[in-house]
Amino acid sequence: MPVLIGSYADQISTYDDDFKPLAAPIRTPAPSFLSVGPSGVLYAVNERDEGGVSAFTPDGELINTLPTGGASPCHLAVTSGFVLAANYGGGSVAVFSLRPDGGLDRRTDLTQHAGGSVHPERQESAHAHQVTVRDHMVHVVDLGMDALVHYRLNPAGTLEHMRTTTVQPLGSGPRHLVFHPTGRVFVANELNSTVSTYTSGFELLDVRPSVLVQPVGDNFPSELVLSPDGRRLYVANRGNDTITTFSVEDDGLLPIDEVSTGGTWPRHVTLLGGALCVANQHSDTVTLLELDQTSGVPHPARVVVEHPSPSVVVPVS
Repeated sequence: MPVLIGSYADQISTYDDDFKPLAAPIRTPAPSFLSVGPSGVLYAVNERDEGGVSAFTPDGELINTLPTGGASPCHLAVTSGFVLAANYGGGSVAVFSLRPDGGLDRRTDLTQHAGGSVHPERQESAHAHQVTVRDHMVHVVDLGMDALVHYRLNPAGTLEHMRTTTVQPLGSGPRHLVFHPTGRVFVANELNSTVSTYTSGFELLDVRPSVLVQPVGDNFPSELVLSPDGRRLYVANRGNDTITTFSVEDDGLLPIDEVSTGGTWPRHVTLLGGALCVANQHSDTVTLLELDQTSGVPHPARVVVEHPSPSVVVPVS
């Protein structure tokens, strides 16, 4: 299974599942987030002041690049016939239609968020941080607005606003969400170092600290991922530089353990076989944490590859 690593070092690297290089790196500006479409076409953000999205063939050849219409795109989602991008700096969401070859056809919508929240430095305006598509609905996590914004994606590639969920307490700074098979939703809140549980209708059930060990300084949760059976939720913490394991219970989350990622500033974590694979941005390392088959708790980490400023790890099935 090939593994792709995006980075702030202007390159995308391809490895096999033993983390041996498969090809020369793809050179492209700030590909901090990646997503692979059903045809194997690779899409990458260009997280710059003038943001863009690039499409590459499965062999790594550039197909084309289009502007996102906003600053610092940091997340992508691929759905049938469309790619969506979250512009963090611009506080907007861009939608692109796709050509038959998987290339970007045109931007079909650019939806601008407006407003902020209580944090004086991080929430002065909207900051769209993640875009997720589920059953023709698009859910955008906006850190600046303290909001989860819900849209319907229409066949023409336009976004129809349905409702907005304001997170509580204000100042939480939601970053990413993940859906449980039951429909419940877990949200990592970057600014107050918590994880929230919502019903399928986005009613708040529970808020928990994202760490078990009290941080010495600031701690900023980043990515969260569910175990394949839905019994465990793993949350990466930048600051503590750890993965916290939670048991998924009927009424929320129960913390189990917190282990080091073996690096610093874990920006992204994903499942790779029976292990968690972590992109440690500031230590320039990617680590692997094998999961205990009984408890689901990660074992101590080992460095599997050194890579400049890794920001995302994507297994290609």
